[in-house]
Amino acid sequence: MYTTFEEEERKSLLDGRSLRVLEYDKIRSILTTKAKSAGGKELCESLLPTSDVKLAELRQKETDDAVRYLLSQGQLPLSGLFDIRPSISMAAAGARLTQKALLSVAAFLRASERVLSVAHEVEAKADDELFIRIRAVRPIPKLEKDISFCILSEEEINDRASDELYRLRRKIRELQGKVRDTLDSIIRNHASALQEQLVTLRGERYVVPVKSEKRGEIPGIVHDTSSSGQTVFIEPMAVVEANNRIRELLSEEKEEIEKILARLSEEVSKNADLLEQDFHFLSEIDFLSAKANLSLQMRGSRPILNDEGRIHLRKARHPLIPKERVVPIDFMIGSQYRTLVITGPNTGGKTVSLKTCGLFSLMAMAGLQIPALDHSEVSVFRRVLADIGDEQSIEQSLSTFSSHMRNLVEILHEAGDSSLVLVDELGSGTDPSEGAALAIAILDHLRRQGAVTVATTHYKELKGYAIETEGVENACCEFDADTLSPTYRLLIGLPGVSNAFLISRKLGLPDDIISSAQTLLSEEGLRFEELLSSAEQNNRESEKLKKEIREIRDHAREQEELLRKERELTEAKRAAILAQAREEKRELLDEALEEADRLLRELRLAEKEKNKRDSEEKILRIRQNLRAGLSDLSAETKTQGPASHPGEKPDEVRVGGFYYAPSFDVVGTVVKGPDNRGVCVLQAGSMRVNVKAADLRIPDEQAIKEKTKPSKKGNARSAPNPPIYGSTTRTNKSSTILPEIQLLGMTVDEAIPVLDRYLDDCTLSGMATVRIVHGKGTGALRSAVSQFLRQDPRVRRFRLGTFGEGEDGVTIAEL
Repeated sequence: MYTTFEEEERKSLLDGRSLRVLEYDKIRSILTTKAKSAGGKELCESLLPTSDVKLAELRQKETDDAVRYLLSQGQLPLSGLFDIRPSISMAAAGARLTQKALLSVAAFLRASERVLSVAHEVEAKADDELFIRIRAVRPIPKLEKDISFCILSEEEINDRASDELYRLRRKIRELQGKVRDTLDSIIRNHASALQEQLVTLRGERYVVPVKSEKRGEIPGIVHDTSSSGQTVFIEPMAVVEANNRIRELLSEEKEEIEKILARLSEEVSKNADLLEQDFHFLSEIDFLSAKANLSLQMRGSRPILNDEGRIHLRKARHPLIPKERVVPIDFMIGSQYRTLVITGPNTGGKTVSLKTCGLFSLMAMAGLQIPALDHSEVSVFRRVLADIGDEQSIEQSLSTFSSHMRNLVEILHEAGDSSLVLVDELGSGTDPSEGAALAIAILDHLRRQGAVTVATTHYKELKGYAIETEGVENACCEFDADTLSPTYRLLIGLPGVSNAFLISRKLGLPDDIISSAQTLLSEEGLRFEELLSSAEQNNRESEKLKKEIREIRDHAREQEELLRKERELTEAKRAAILAQAREEKRELLDEALEEADRLLRELRLAEKEKNKRDSEEKILRIRQNLRAGLSDLSAETKTQGPASHPGEKPDEVRVGGFYYAPSFDVVGTVVKGPDNRGVCVLQAGSMRVNVKAADLRIPDEQAIKEKTKPSKKGNARSAPNPPIYGSTTRTNKSSTILPEIQLLGMTVDEAIPVLDRYLDDCTLSGMATVRIVHGKGTGALRSAVSQFLRQDPRVRRFRLGTFGEGEDGVTIAEL
């Protein structure tokens, strides 16, 4: 069971006043509304903070695991979790449960099955606290089905709940049918004697309404009379015996229903322990779900816990202040200083800062997530002691000062090195000089005891105490002197300014009165207030500059991201254009090679009946002419370099210069480089390309126009290709052509065309050396390959393979 604290630990940790003044009870009330079951609500209502850091960590993990589930899977199926504990107790004591109670047990069992199904549908870690409880649920499907089958509603039992009940109800229906038939006959035969021609019930007996003056026409038993006395309800003698039998059967039916309910109640009793266990686990599951829903509502996060007194809240938002009004604060204590003195004008946010610190500590210690940014840190304290608000009592004759002092006496008695002490308006309600002295003495005592203390005050003496004393720090709530309104932002390290003279002047108090008041203050006090006011003004300006810098940095990041996306889009478009160009050229080459193969086939067919040697010579000449043309094309592609591009090569490439990039056929401005590899970034419009500085040319407008002039015929095949096509075609081919071809198993007539086509692709891809695998065999294919390569102008030289290369079964050719 999810337990709260022992009574002694509760008393040592905090009292009702601390929970009340820090408004923890309000948070707990909101949490309770998130629970759906009676057991879950009880756990919410009894939730208290813990002083055990390990237990607090476990509770935080429980909440975090539930939050993760809700964010990924949505709400848990927790409907139907009725409070069945009274029914379990009654059944265990031998009592018979009502139909309503049994239906609640069945609904609870169905809910437990739905919750358990989550464990089968969602994968979770073994140490997931939510799923540990879900997997512990043990539904009782047989009991649920038995109850649901037997009981149809709170008023109706299924006829088939038992064989005896079915027999009795069938007999009752038969007798009721006979009685109705008899009464219908009487109604037809004595219509004039009846007030209405209908059959009704009186005392579970069938009767007919007869006129008073004609009651003698229908012999029978009178069961009732109308209020006017004009109608009597008579049970005719013909149906008396049948009605008696029906009543007997109805009594037997009632007894049988009692037996069915008793049997089902006994089954509940047998499973009482399992039902109580399931109720316990499902209540805890509902409780964890409520904590997770509260965190999501508050936009909370899991705090980092420690037991060393450190509190660091990042953009903390008090959960009870409306979202549109709350001002996030940064709050720190416990690292370099353990005492914080907050000063500033009234309604400036001092008390809210104090309550935020205390409430967040209690929430974190109770396992609730806090509405602050991630990585906020909260300490687990042994005691949380608070004196906030005015608790004067007329009955007890206690003034404001007396009330505060009584609370402080208790706090001083209980505070220690693992205590959080929160005091609002320390030393107020009495003479200012005496109050300031008492306040300093109290803070000093708490500091020596090692307590983490946060106090608000108006006394300027405490500002000086915080400046001069090690381990004590000043803080203030910012005040906008221009608008005469607080900003509610907490500034740590800077004491607050009263702004009394400034506010009075802007509200219309005459200057001579203000000047007179200033003369009553010491020169040191005036200088101190002026210094604080100047520091606060400088701090506001600094924060304003920081905000502007953050906005500029964020804008720069947005622009950088836009430029990056534009560059990626441009590169994608460029790649698509180049891919399209490569595809078009490949199609042209494929068409040319197919045309050549077709011509060769036609020549072979035409020369079949002629002299074989003449045919081979003709075919050879055709091949040589085709290969020579392709070789010229390849040589043109390979030799086409920077020297063939229009424009003069610059002596030096400078950033901002205007240059022509022949490899991309674009003119643009160098915006970066050259780098240590000699590569520049050239920008042409919105497109940026990387190009070697050695490839850049001084733009020659006329030459570029001639270079890029389209064909007069407008034919895509006759138009001059951009200089980049040669290199991209080789790149495309080299990415798909292997430096080896397998001719094993082919005849000479099959192998030579395949080899011919393969050498075309290798030539276009710029491949230098190829390996032709023909095998040893009879040597016919090897000889045919050698003869073909010897006469092929694409081949520079060739040789048979050596040891390790395949020897005589392989020919190595250099193109």
